[in-house]
Amino acid sequence: MNIKIIYLRAGSEFSKFITAWASKLDIQTEEYDDKGEGLGAEGLLLINENQDIEKDIEDLHSQFYKKHYPTQKIDVNGTLQVAVSNFNIWLKNFNCQEILIIGSNNLVKNDNLERFFDSLDSNDS
Repeated sequence: MNIKIIYLRAGSEFSKFITAWASKLDIQTEEYDDKGEGLGAEGLLLINENQDIEKDIEDLHSQFYKKHYPTQKIDVNGTLQVAVSNFNIWLKNFNCQEILIIGSNNLVKNDNLERFFDSLDSNDS
């Protein structure tokens, strides 16, 4: 995994989870307070469960998509290996080193979120 910086929403439980995971891999995290405009992010990863996406998160995803930034959606309740493979292929194809990761605070209660990120750790080369 060649990620250098992960951008996260300031003060959210989801962001705290991602920050803890990233720190284990020595990946820098930066928080933002606004709508994500002006970030140095080269791509966006939207994590959801059962394709349930909050409006403000979908709006941010749409901003990136309309500007033709690489975007990827991962459903943590889908097939784990497919999600991990798709994410790794997306990173490799678009060579995103600075990404924005967004998701609902409710995701931290889903055990599959941790399984997904643990699988990324074990597939890291």
